[in-house]
Amino acid sequence: MKKLVSLLSLLVVVGCSEQTPQPLLYTVEQQEFAVEIPAQGELFAAKATVIGAPPSRRGGQTLAWLAPEYSYVKKGDIVAKFDGEAMSKNREEKRSELDMTLQDIIDKSGQLNKELTDINKDIDIVEQEKDFADRFAIEDERILSKLEILESMQDSQYLGTKQDYLQWKGGSFSESAEGEMSILEMQKKQHQSRLNILDSSLSNLEIKAPHDGMLVYASNWRGEKARPGQMYWPGQKIAELPDINVMKAKLFVPEKEAIDLAAGVAVSIQVNADVEESYQGEIETISAYPSSISRGDPQKFFEVVVKLNKPQNDLFVPGRKVTAKIHVKPSEKQLVVPLQAVFSKDNQQFVWQFKNGEFAKTPVTLGQTSLSHAVIEKGLTAGEKISLIERGAS
Repeated sequence: MKKLVSLLSLLVVVGCSEQTPQPLLYTVEQQEFAVEIPAQGELFAAKATVIGAPPSRRGGQTLAWLAPEYSYVKKGDIVAKFDGEAMSKNREEKRSELDMTLQDIIDKSGQLNKELTDINKDIDIVEQEKDFADRFAIEDERILSKLEILESMQDSQYLGTKQDYLQWKGGSFSESAEGEMSILEMQKKQHQSRLNILDSSLSNLEIKAPHDGMLVYASNWRGEKARPGQMYWPGQKIAELPDINVMKAKLFVPEKEAIDLAAGVAVSIQVNADVEESYQGEIETISAYPSSISRGDPQKFFEVVVKLNKPQNDLFVPGRKVTAKIHVKPSEKQLVVPLQAVFSKDNQQFVWQFKNGEFAKTPVTLGQTSLSHAVIEKGLTAGEKISLIERGAS
């Protein structure tokens, strides 16, 4: 009898070990469904006074000092200083060039005046000689021979020709001298103009606050904030004095998760400095195209600006990091299945429905989808079972 019981027990164990494992099934049912997109970003002021690099025709300038970020400054306080060492050295060089040009003008003017005086003296002497020759010319053959008369006429003609030449030389020299002096004057104006620009740039090396406010550093496209030692071009943004009474949030949504974003969609925001409190707002604008926000990172993000509802508190400081949920679709009862249970072939979605111990390929029409679930509009009813994994054709 004991042998019979042992044999039956062995058969039961063997029979259990040969049972077919249960398939991975999901029961379709109505449940709360909402589409929420997670996002991260930072706060910024809706209005702010930009503090930029001073105007300069020399190109970039190096930032030497910057007032502490988030410090409160008064109107007229110095908030930034630029390095003027190279500019001061350049100014000294331009001053030396200007002084040399002024000296060249003095030397050239003296030289030209001397040469012109010598020419004018020659003209006066020739005029006197010619006048004397003309006045006392004797053409009487009874007194002088024909040869002497001819020589006297030639002397007078020569003196006239020499007089014309010297007058032409004087006029030509005056024009040439005027041209040389014009070139030196032009060089003087160029040096003076450059010197004036440098003087103006040196006077603008210190930037003062245009009004009271909190200083917030600007960030470049790589997310790096302003710091001493950086090169800035004229007008480039260094910092800003924001109006902290009206704050907004700038969120970055990954391109692949940006589903049905639109202006007016509700957003819940938590300031990372106090995650227990949640603040409400709505989407104001969405960037037209996604872009990278980190150097070397190929992932792209849509920039979403959120208008915040009041009230706000002291935690709302420009640049403070926030975490958000974008409520694309509010929660409501829907027929929902996991996305992993929906398959696609030839642009047709379907599920593997489990009926009478077999799997049947069942076409479905999807509605709203989230990152993990999808709403079934047609093809299934509540209580039906579907496979969570791909099955072969039945």
